[in-house]
Amino acid sequence: MWAVDRAVQDSKVYYDRPLEELLRIETQAKAEVGSRGGSRDALDAEVPIDVITAAQLQSTGQSSLQRALTMLVVGFNAPRPSIADGTDHAPPFTLRGLNPDQVLVLVNGKRLHQSSLLHNNGTVGRGSSGVDLDTIPLYAVERVEVLRDGAAAQYGSEAIAGILNIVLKGYGYGSHATVGAGRTTKGDGTQRHADVFLSQPLAGDGFLNLTAALHDRGPTNRAGPDPADGGRINTHFGDADTQDALLAIHGELPHGDVTPYFHVLHDTRRSSAGAFYRTANSDRNIPAIYPDGFLPLIEPKITDTTATGGVRGLWADGTRWDWSLTHGQNDYHFYVNHSLNRSMGASSPTSFDSGATRYTQQTLNGDISKRVGRHYWAGGVELRREHYRITPGEPASYRLGQDLPWYAGSQGFGGFSPENAVSATRDAYSLYGDWKYSLSERLSIDTAARAERYSDFGSTLNGKLALRYRANEDTLLRASASTGFRAPSLSQSHFSSTASYRDGDSLMTFGNYGVDHPVARALGATALKPEESQHLTVGIVLQPSSQLTASADVFWTDIADRILPTGYISAGSLQSLSPQAVEILRQHGVEGAVYFTNAIATRTRGIDLRLEYRQSLENSARLKWVGAYQYSKTAITQVNPAPSVLGVDMMDLILEPFVRVLIEGAQPRDAFKLWTQYSMRDVDVVLNLNRFGKYSSTANYDKVTFAARWTLDAEVAYRLAKDVTLAVGATNLFDAYPQAWGETGAKSVISSGDIVPYSQYAPFGYNGAYYYLRLTVGW
Repeated sequence: MWAVDRAVQDSKVYYDRPLEELLRIETQAKAEVGSRGGSRDALDAEVPIDVITAAQLQSTGQSSLQRALTMLVVGFNAPRPSIADGTDHAPPFTLRGLNPDQVLVLVNGKRLHQSSLLHNNGTVGRGSSGVDLDTIPLYAVERVEVLRDGAAAQYGSEAIAGILNIVLKGYGYGSHATVGAGRTTKGDGTQRHADVFLSQPLAGDGFLNLTAALHDRGPTNRAGPDPADGGRINTHFGDADTQDALLAIHGELPHGDVTPYFHVLHDTRRSSAGAFYRTANSDRNIPAIYPDGFLPLIEPKITDTTATGGVRGLWADGTRWDWSLTHGQNDYHFYVNHSLNRSMGASSPTSFDSGATRYTQQTLNGDISKRVGRHYWAGGVELRREHYRITPGEPASYRLGQDLPWYAGSQGFGGFSPENAVSATRDAYSLYGDWKYSLSERLSIDTAARAERYSDFGSTLNGKLALRYRANEDTLLRASASTGFRAPSLSQSHFSSTASYRDGDSLMTFGNYGVDHPVARALGATALKPEESQHLTVGIVLQPSSQLTASADVFWTDIADRILPTGYISAGSLQSLSPQAVEILRQHGVEGAVYFTNAIATRTRGIDLRLEYRQSLENSARLKWVGAYQYSKTAITQVNPAPSVLGVDMMDLILEPFVRVLIEGAQPRDAFKLWTQYSMRDVDVVLNLNRFGKYSSTANYDKVTFAARWTLDAEVAYRLAKDVTLAVGATNLFDAYPQAWGETGAKSVISSGDIVPYSQYAPFGYNGAYYYLRLTVGW
């Protein structure tokens, strides 16, 4: 997003300028998110909005939309966890240090569904389900609008940390094909991608765009030698081996004042990553099958589809209307290979179908808006149906055989049993309105309200008030205050995954239970309530010249009733567990249980700073700088009471040291980015300087803090011909690595810390430098 050439825009005098100069004029970026009154200049908005262009995304050298945004958006955190079951294959992202499910994602302004995967290990985003951004082809994207403010009063659930609005390419784009390849300096992590974007203009400024892509991201491995296995490197710790086939179709066909439109997104992903290694002499191994031990491979097939169709139009009195229907579905099917079911002995298979999770969302939406002089009003209704399903795996993936009384199911990822099968549905109905009143040309007030009714937990009512004051031509003051909420996900309410073992003649089970399961209810579980939030943002935008823009925004977010999984409820892990709870476990044949609950309240405070500068140089050269800094700190402010039947304090039930550090310190406290582009007639040079702030983890219940790190990305793109461009670049040019466990004086919870040398919370991964080539041919 670049500062406006105000001398040109205000005067509207273009006719006397040469064509070459007109093509270089960059106007202020437009954004639609945050207002139902249509697109407006992002810098003039009442709330902070960043706009990331297609050119910026492509200059990162990434084929992954999520990884590209990590490099460009300050405060966008997307670690690359490993040895974390399903999370390895669909890693989450966050904004402002909050959870993945507290960010709302839109595509062309329409709600995008979340993944069916529940991140249930010790990763950033533990206990949540977020949107999988890598189901969207990067070369289908025109821009990404990042709204940095709570907006649930306008858009509904999840819009607590902010909103990503991903706008697909529309009318006026040329067709092109892109191929690229790269690898790390360690010789692994080879990536290959081929992308084709085809655009067909239609009558009346209509269009039909198609993007098809094949992405092959090879594995990396930064595991160290295992001293218990003769010093061999037997573990996989790094990126998964992933292949994606992606498709995006987007079209509009205007007819007078009515425009039918649609978009379709589809991704099929195959992926492979390891669990923990089983050594040859481990009691989990069968030497007759694996004489040297084995590394179980979790190899899911993920299918994700979104389809939106709608029609919008304009009535004679200037009223705009828009009706749309969106269907979204994510299917996450677990397969485990190179494994075994130890309890079945030598008859165990080595490959397993461990079952699947599926989430479906259908949204019917109707909007209406009208501008009256300097004012406007808008309103709408939304009907949404959600469905969550767990499908059992094949019997060998979960059964307890006769060879051993424990280690039931496939190792690496035990299958879902028939007792874990879930089919849960809920409906939500929403009514909302926005009003913007301009008291003068300098001062405007925005208000919004949204009422929702959910079939599982009841109603919510939220509001927002935003002020915008243009003090003078160079200074804009803005502030907003709002309330919001996040509905408990169906996966949090209903996820179930259990295993069994034999204790003498008794069969005992343990694991995760949905809040409506008899075991969870007996142990004090109740229906989950929504998380409720309060927001305040105050900021200033300065434009001292047509070349320079600066902004600063202070933000404050309080969230009550945040949803977390309990600790392991058993007599062995909770010494003060009441005799009544111990008896409940015994009566149900359960050794231990986990369920989700509304557990804590948090406060997040921080500041966003942004500086943009551009300059025209001699010989038609141009220089652009975008600098951004964010500081955010989250603290637990309240702990809700634990169920009385347990006889324990909620601090003991929920907030073991690992959980507190995960919430308050696992994400970087601050971040800085400086994106620079130097453009000449046939050459573009891009440099991207990043600072990832310090973050924390735990080792043996002690907090361990890892140092901040700097990285530099670089790309040089050369136009070989009018429509042919060759780019060469590097991510993390100088081969920076996060601080290792051994450098902190602490050891990882895994062996001595040598096998897994880095924390999985490292915000830029642990692959080191990555170099690439990219060729684009247009027509």
